[in-house]
Amino acid sequence: MSWAAGYWILLTVAVLQSAVPEQPAAGEEGDLWLRLGLRSARLQSLVLNENVERDQVRKRLMNSDVSGEQTTQTQTRVRIIPGTNPLKFELETVGEVSSETTGLNAQAAVNSSGQHRFEVLKPLWFDGSLFRTQKGYGTIQASQWPQRVTSRVGQRSPALAPLGDRLAWNQVLLLQPRINRAVAQDLSRDVLPKIDAQVERRFAQLQERWRQLQSEQSGWLPERRVLWSAFATESEAQLSARAVAVAVPEPVIGPAETAALLRESEDVVLLVSESVLGRVASAALERALAAWGGRLVPDTRLEELRQRLRRLQGDEAAAGGTDAAGAAAAVATVYSLEFPEREALRVQCVDGRLRVLLRFRVVPRAGLPSDWLQVRVDLRGEVRGAGLWRVLVAGVDVSGGSEGWLSLVGGVLRGLEGQQVGAELPREYPLDWLPGGSLYLRQVESAGGRLRLSGVLKQQQ
Repeated sequence: MSWAAGYWILLTVAVLQSAVPEQPAAGEEGDLWLRLGLRSARLQSLVLNENVERDQVRKRLMNSDVSGEQTTQTQTRVRIIPGTNPLKFELETVGEVSSETTGLNAQAAVNSSGQHRFEVLKPLWFDGSLFRTQKGYGTIQASQWPQRVTSRVGQRSPALAPLGDRLAWNQVLLLQPRINRAVAQDLSRDVLPKIDAQVERRFAQLQERWRQLQSEQSGWLPERRVLWSAFATESEAQLSARAVAVAVPEPVIGPAETAALLRESEDVVLLVSESVLGRVASAALERALAAWGGRLVPDTRLEELRQRLRRLQGDEAAAGGTDAAGAAAAVATVYSLEFPEREALRVQCVDGRLRVLLRFRVVPRAGLPSDWLQVRVDLRGEVRGAGLWRVLVAGVDVSGGSEGWLSLVGGVLRGLEGQQVGAELPREYPLDWLPGGSLYLRQVESAGGRLRLSGVLKQQQ
């Protein structure tokens, strides 16, 4: 056997790091296979959107033709309503409108400065599959103050200008409460519908993205149905998913588990069951076998995989290599690996390691095949400098065959111990939905049949 045989095992990590599917697959029937927890207080402290708009003003207000410029600054945050199922939250948009305008009417020309504040709340619900919205509502406080008042009388008769301007100024001050109410009503007709429409568009796009993710998951595992739920505890917003067989007509799902998921100093935690990882990896393996023409994989294909993995690691010697041509890669040079129809791959989360179990047998080009072997590969993470981490092969074991085959295959695979799988990975990931925001991966744990990933949310102010 060549070293390429050992590198077959590392395909599993490439599968787990690949972009398809982006969300885990389903677990056992009725199994709660995914839970996501977000700290409500931290979410509420983040600025989800910050915007500045400058507009020209052209309108008629209180029998005056008003023109000028205004600048609108807004910040949007989220409010999690505790103890709600399905999850209820509100988008809170707080803003200020600064304006410099001139109002012209039959009595005077009024140059004014405005400083107005508003707060808009948009209620939303999310049950794990569908976003529902309600019309937004809010409050506006308008403050419009005259800077200069020029009377029409003074324009026609300069001698009367001081008196006419003073009378016009006093009249504007008397009307100030009424002016502020009119400005507030006008802003409510402009600002509230605009913000409401923006939120509706944003969540319509989010709903479509979520629907696409669910569709991708269904395409990978058509025999499973994933039932999502979203709710809020007193301190966390949680999303969970159960998997049931598609054949179950109307599955009965019990009440959501509301136990706290987060530990101190964590903002985000994701729990994934080993059954999810196993089904994802198995589905990817089956697709790869189908693309390669069957369950018998020649050593030329394994060498091709080895070269790809070396390039992922940045191996310069492999960078210029080329994959074998389709026809040539389909013909074994010395041996092939044959994978069984069922349970060819499993994943376990035990003892701080991600354990991959593969079943196959070696089929020499000339000679009898081996017994069915089970290969166990333990993977672990290691923190690197400069905010990086990597995956290493922590241990390899072979069982299930005769002593000769165990010695041969084990000798090849043990050469993988201590090797890095794929490229080094960053610990900090930018978040496109959070301006200046990122997720810092704090810890990855593997134990008790589940993978636990925790992190903190960062935002540059």
